[in-house]
Amino acid sequence: MLCYALHAHHDGEDRILWPVLRERLSAEESRLLDKIEIQHADITSCIERVEDARRQWFLHLDHHHGDALANELHALSRLVDRHLDDEERDILPLAAAYLSEAEWHAVNEGGKAVLSFKAVLFIVGMTCYRVNRRLTNVVLYSLSAPAKIAIPPLARLMYVRRAARVHGTRRP
Repeated sequence: MLCYALHAHHDGEDRILWPVLRERLSAEESRLLDKIEIQHADITSCIERVEDARRQWFLHLDHHHGDALANELHALSRLVDRHLDDEERDILPLAAAYLSEAEWHAVNEGGKAVLSFKAVLFIVGMTCYRVNRRLTNVVLYSLSAPAKIAIPPLARLMYVRRAARVHGTRRP
């Protein structure tokens, strides 16, 4: 689900945000956006490898295929970490300077058509519960002020309940 959400989010940025932002950037600033778009393509390719490895692991259920899946997940994690660092440092300030709040929120509106509210809550809960605060801030960045207050506790509760069902403990 997280790979699907990541892909959907990047697709929304690529289709909705970046074309509008690019029109307003200088040549130097555009190079920063070029780098982010290349990273999106690299992450998409890695997600495809993760999905292939996951399917192979489900078919064979052995250590070899489990290790292959783990390796692809580690590769994806490294790509996403680097991407988030670059996006937070280079692109979020440009977006804040050149995009209106409505333009920024257009990505979320597009995402609503792709992800159910329950899926969004699960993803926010997982990032709030298991991931560093920086990523949580990125996930929550585009929410309205009331949503930033209301959604994290609800999402955390939803994630903890699911963790208890799946792992037998509220602390997976």
